[in-house]
Amino acid sequence: MAVPERTSSEPAAAPPAPDAAGSNSLAPDDAGSDIELTLPADPVHVPVARALAADLAVRLDYDLDEVSDLRMAVDEACAELVAKAAGPGRLRCVFQVDEDALRVTVSASTKDGATPGQNTFGWRVLTALVDEVTAWASGDNIVHIKLVKYRLEAHA
Repeated sequence: MAVPERTSSEPAAAPPAPDAAGSNSLAPDDAGSDIELTLPADPVHVPVARALAADLAVRLDYDLDEVSDLRMAVDEACAELVAKAAGPGRLRCVFQVDEDALRVTVSASTKDGATPGQNTFGWRVLTALVDEVTAWASGDNIVHIKLVKYRLEAHA
């Protein structure tokens, strides 16, 4: 299996040190940090994006149901774009962490630049799993799907 290529020339940052309680959860000071993952647009690589989504959700103290929902939503969005991908393209996932939500934008160059249909089973799955879903196309037939999952305590 090929290793995903790095998209930055900067050295990789060391993992965060455990806090006083021994946890590696993302602190509020980490809000606004973006994590970008670029993979081959191939179904065998989708589990990497799914695992990263679940790991981030756990570190952000989402409950188990929310972690599962995010994992499945990222899987569905990635699978949708991999199926539409043009040739041996790339799948780009950007994870944005802020104080009230985890935002995931999945993008890929597609054959026709068509966004996913909103009357499809896949779209209904996405809207059931996360709080917001948007899809759009940009130049060169690149399609984007953005998922937003708010933290429950942010709405309390």
